[in-house]
Amino acid sequence: MLEVIKANQNLFWVLGVFIAAFILRFVIIKGLDFLIKQNKRDKNTDSGSTIQMLKKIVSIFIFLIGSFLASYAFFEKEFYETINENLIRIIWIGIVAIATIIAVAINHRYFINKIASTSMRDKGDPTAYKFLNYFCTFFIYFIGFTLAALAIPPLRSLAQSALAGAGVLAVVGGVASQEAISNIVGGIFIVFSKPFRIGDVIRVGSDVVGQVEDLTLRHTVIKDFHNKRVVIPNAIINKEQITNYNFGDQNICEWIIIGISYDSDIQKAMDIMESEALDHPNCIDHRSSYQKKKDEPQVLVKVTDLGDSSVNIRAWVWARNYAMAVEMRHDLYKSIKLRFDEEGIEIPFPHRTVIHKNAFIPSEAKDPTSDIMLAKAG
Repeated sequence: MLEVIKANQNLFWVLGVFIAAFILRFVIIKGLDFLIKQNKRDKNTDSGSTIQMLKKIVSIFIFLIGSFLASYAFFEKEFYETINENLIRIIWIGIVAIATIIAVAINHRYFINKIASTSMRDKGDPTAYKFLNYFCTFFIYFIGFTLAALAIPPLRSLAQSALAGAGVLAVVGGVASQEAISNIVGGIFIVFSKPFRIGDVIRVGSDVVGQVEDLTLRHTVIKDFHNKRVVIPNAIINKEQITNYNFGDQNICEWIIIGISYDSDIQKAMDIMESEALDHPNCIDHRSSYQKKKDEPQVLVKVTDLGDSSVNIRAWVWARNYAMAVEMRHDLYKSIKLRFDEEGIEIPFPHRTVIHKNAFIPSEAKDPTSDIMLAKAG
C-alpha cells in the first residue's frame, strides 16, 4: 500500500514539474515573442536576433531544470545531494549564459547608438567605437565562459587562473595564436594612431583602393569601387604604405597628361586644356591669397617633356575630394580629345622604324636603270 502511494506521489511530482515547466516556458516565450514584434515595428533587427538567442537558451534552461527536478522521483534520498549539486551547476550556467547574452546586447546597442550619433568627419570619429564594440563583446564572452567554467570541476582551475590578474594574459597568450594577438594589437595601434578612419578613402600598397567600412579585432574591411569587400588583417595593413585621401586637406590635385604631335600648335593645345579644365564643375580654385595677388593661373599647364613621338603636356587641376577628382579626370580626357579634333591638334600614334638586313630582293623588283648603268660602266 505504501509503495502504491509513493508511486502515485512520484507520478504527481513528475507531472507537476513538467506542467510547471511548460507553463513557465510558455509565459516567457510569449513575452519574448512580444518583444520581437515590438522590435520589428521599430526596425531593430539587432535586438530581435538577441531575443531569438535568449528564447533558445531559456528553452534549454527550463528543460534541464525540469528534468533534474523530475529525477527526484526516480532516485533514493542518498542520491539527492548529487542531484542538488548538478542542479545548482545547471542553474548557475543558465544564469551566466542569459546574463552574458543580455550584456552583449546592451554593449552592442550602446556602441551602435554612439556610432549613429557620430558623423564621419563633422562631430567625431566612429572608428574607435567600432573597434571597442568588438573588443568589449569579446571580453564579455570571455568573462561569461570563465564564470560558467567555475561550475564544472575539470575546468575550475583554468577558470580561477583566468580570473587572476596576471593569469588573464597568460591564458589568452596560451590559447590564442601569435597571429591573432598581432591582429588585435594592430587594431589597437590603428585606433590610437589613426592613420585612417571609418569612411576614409585609402590606398593600401599599390593595388587596393576603396573606402574603409569596418575595423574588427582581426581585420579591416575596405569597400573598393567595384563594390567588393577587401579584408586585410590588421597586422598586415599596419606594415603597408597607406595613402589617405581624406587625411587633413581632402582637396585632390589631378594630373591631366596628354601628348601632342611635334607639328601641332603647343600653345593652342595648352589653352584648350586650361579652358576645358576651368569649365568642368568639379574644378575648384585652390590658390592661396598670395597666389591670387600674383595673378597665377587657377589651372597650371606646362610642357613636361619631349617624348619619342610626342610633346607631353600636363595640367594640374584641383577637385574637392577623391571621387570628384576621378570623375573630373575621366570627363576632361574626353572633352579635351573632342576639342583637339575640332581645332586640328593631333595626338600621335607611336612611330617605329624597322630595318631589314640581308633581305632577299627578287630580280623583277630591281630598278631597271641599274642594269643600264652597269652596261655603260662596262
